[in-house]
Amino acid sequence: MFRRVLMRRAYNAGRYEQARRHARLLLGKQKEAELARSVIVRSYWNEHAYDALIQVGSEWEDNVSKSYVALAREHRMSSSSGKMLTPMKKSRLERLRGAQPGPQLRVKWNPDNIPSNFFQEGHRLWFRYPQGYVYWDMPVSFVLSSTHPSLLSLAAETLLYPWESATRAPFSSTRAMGEQVSLSFSAGTDSTAAALVMPDDTLLGYHRRSFDSMLDHRNAERLIGYLNDSGEREVLQIESNHELIRTHHEKPVGFSSDFACAVHLILLADHYNLGAIGFGMPIDNTYLWKGRKFRKFEETQYYTYWTKRFAQAGLDLLFPISSISEAGALMVVKASPWLEHLNSCMRGDGVKGCGRCWKCFHKNGPLGRPFDIKAHEIQTYLNKRPMPTATHALWALQTMGHQDELPDMAHLFEKDLSWWAKVYPPGFDLLPERWRDSIEATIRAALPVMPEPYALHDVNHFDE
Repeated sequence: MFRRVLMRRAYNAGRYEQARRHARLLLGKQKEAELARSVIVRSYWNEHAYDALIQVGSEWEDNVSKSYVALAREHRMSSSSGKMLTPMKKSRLERLRGAQPGPQLRVKWNPDNIPSNFFQEGHRLWFRYPQGYVYWDMPVSFVLSSTHPSLLSLAAETLLYPWESATRAPFSSTRAMGEQVSLSFSAGTDSTAAALVMPDDTLLGYHRRSFDSMLDHRNAERLIGYLNDSGEREVLQIESNHELIRTHHEKPVGFSSDFACAVHLILLADHYNLGAIGFGMPIDNTYLWKGRKFRKFEETQYYTYWTKRFAQAGLDLLFPISSISEAGALMVVKASPWLEHLNSCMRGDGVKGCGRCWKCFHKNGPLGRPFDIKAHEIQTYLNKRPMPTATHALWALQTMGHQDELPDMAHLFEKDLSWWAKVYPPGFDLLPERWRDSIEATIRAALPVMPEPYALHDVNHFDE
């Protein structure tokens, strides 16, 4: 019993090697072995020690070990296939980082007290991470000292989750859940569909990249301007350079984790009395693995881990469009007056898309907007195997009559894919109770329901 207590304490404190030492001594005890194995594989997962996890976990037959071994193999494969930065791109990123402003106050990264890495100078909020500083330009009335430490811990975790195990340590869960619902809003199609099905008083929070890059904000600005000027919705815009954090880890500019896109809302949760943060993740990213293989999303380690972490910070993790696909999201926005102000292309001129990118194919094309199916980027994605966002791409090709672009996948067009644009009712079960009724009613009023048995359950396009 004492050894078990020591193991739990070490694990909960993030002292994973110490936890594993205690766990190994419990493997020979029948009543303790299951928990001990779980601690070992979970601790390796938390440290991103995927090779060690696979080596140890492959020897065990319990479901937890098998699940984590599968996740580790998946992550290792996806990491090994990732693009490496060229020396020229590395040099460009170094110059970009060097051109960033810095705080007047200089502090050291403190892994033992994560909230202490945040500090405020005027309306600018700074975050010290191991390699440097990033900032957010907050509303003038924002006060860091009024922000609960659990929110700061969660924010830091979304920013550093892939690299800093200290951010995954337990944190205080004493923050009371707020009353206001919010959405991490990108002004893209999925995000806009999420905004349309959420309550009218939803706070939409847009992250604005504070430095020049290939990302063009003009299409997003057009929709945001319309929403703010018309009074249809309130869109809060927060400028930040936190997308530079991952460039220290051989990655291009971008979000450190899936939920880093909402870090501004996490940091402002007490300021706006937030009780939920929504993300425009459709079926393609929830019930489908990489858009091409069905999974029970509610049983994934990803879902259970992050819903728990958000809840500990007094926030519901909300997936308002988890019951519809990208196609369903297109149908929702198509029926809205917002459509004429919306364009998902990130290379557009503020009015229309470029017509040559992947988004113009699978987002704008089904809306009847022009695109060039023979464009290099579109053909590159269509000819990748496995194909990105395969289910939606197949539906788009079938809907627009371009099935001949994929002769090697002709057998997948033998079935009618119209179900892809309909509602998957089990997706409503992911919605927290206090937000469910309103969102579900809006979605059911907008789209028909998938027929049973659900064809979605059979999706596995590449026999993986």
